[in-house]
Amino acid sequence: MKKLARLLGFAFFISLVASCMPQSNLKKPVYSRAGQIFVYLSPFQAPSLDITFTISKLSFMDEYGKWYDATMDSQTINSTKLADYQIKLKELYLPEGKYERLKWKISEAFYSRDNKKFSLALPEAVHSQTLDGELFVDIQFNVFYRESLCLFVEWDVDRSIIDNYLFNPRLTARPQGLEIKNISAYVSNEASNCVTVIDRQENSVVGTIAVEEAPRGIIATDNGATIYVANSGSNSISVIDTSVNRVINTIENRGYAPEELALSWDDNILYVTNPYSNNVSVIDVASNLVVDRIDVGTNPTGIVSDKERRKIYVANTDSLNISVIDTDTGEVANTLAVSSNPRSLAICDDRLYVGNERVNDIYVIDLSSYAIKTISVGFRPERLVCGLANRVYATNSSYNEISFVETTVDLVTQSLSVGRYPSEMAVDAIRRSLYVVNRLSEDVSVIDVTTEKVGKTIQVGQKPYGITLIKEFEGVRN
Repeated sequence: MKKLARLLGFAFFISLVASCMPQSNLKKPVYSRAGQIFVYLSPFQAPSLDITFTISKLSFMDEYGKWYDATMDSQTINSTKLADYQIKLKELYLPEGKYERLKWKISEAFYSRDNKKFSLALPEAVHSQTLDGELFVDIQFNVFYRESLCLFVEWDVDRSIIDNYLFNPRLTARPQGLEIKNISAYVSNEASNCVTVIDRQENSVVGTIAVEEAPRGIIATDNGATIYVANSGSNSISVIDTSVNRVINTIENRGYAPEELALSWDDNILYVTNPYSNNVSVIDVASNLVVDRIDVGTNPTGIVSDKERRKIYVANTDSLNISVIDTDTGEVANTLAVSSNPRSLAICDDRLYVGNERVNDIYVIDLSSYAIKTISVGFRPERLVCGLANRVYATNSSYNEISFVETTVDLVTQSLSVGRYPSEMAVDAIRRSLYVVNRLSEDVSVIDVTTEKVGKTIQVGQKPYGITLIKEFEGVRN
């Protein structure tokens, strides 16, 4: 009986650990060699007509004329709502190969004017080879095994009705380019196993990059040349060259479920938290090899680099403390105890701000003396980022809000609604924008921090997790 009890206890422990492991919910490809495709729809120009239509099926034709249907729920598109947004129509896998056409199945369409709706006839059969409601769009693109690709479709709304009643939408399509030269943001999508590339000048998706399983933490080097992505499901780090937006190397992490990343003051060393190993991997970026592992507290999650003092701070969520790593010696130089579960870290001026999972407080640590004070914010501020003009931004995931904390008076001055379950954030100081990753609504909210209003919402992959911005230099990358 004792042996059986021990076995049952061990089985329960294994199932408990497994339930906490990173999971990828994207359907696996049904083809032996497949690539990932995202299809986005946007307007060709600002529309003057209010047209609504419903897509019930999307299909792709390869170079041999074979069609592949993408299973999808019916999606209703409205031209006036589309005016300022891209819509992600579908995320899917296709077999490796060359493709030449898209086929849309449209089930209904109507035109609205003066609060009245007028039904439109659907696209008609052409040469008896199609069914009513089918629409073809020519596009040349290649699908590569284990790669990711965006297809962008533009709709010329104002040229979509002919003979006063027939809906014949003008659509053009193109694949993403190999080089994306505008100022970019990169978003890791944990359940899609890829990174979405966003043009920050237009606040629209311009590409996607396949990485390994369940990517979480993401960080850019100071010069913007390289992106590192922590693949928590495959225990690896993807290295992305931003000049071509491709993975050029994959580093074996040697620590379990890597989560968050930080770079040393000179960008020569990458530090990676390993929550299930209770340590931090130390990676030499010149050789792309793990050269050390530093033991810290229990369940290390958040990490931030203090480049001025050459220190790395690590939030140990379950041991209720912060490890201070000296980057010159590679050792833990100090351990700072807090009274709750630290989750995320942000350095603003000479202070370390600590977000917590289970209490309604932010800890503020003076980095010269390590003295700690507490700011009560009235919610669990799990994620933090430094803002502009004495501001810290904090997520309130339970209420789908972002709060603005005024650091001179240690008070919340504003709270804004965003998408569902806000997670990581990043600040574009030049454009005075705050980017907020929303895990459950699978999008990114863009907040104007001057007016304190939400502008565009950008649809990305499944369960987006982290975000990093390419630093902008005058005369470069524009």
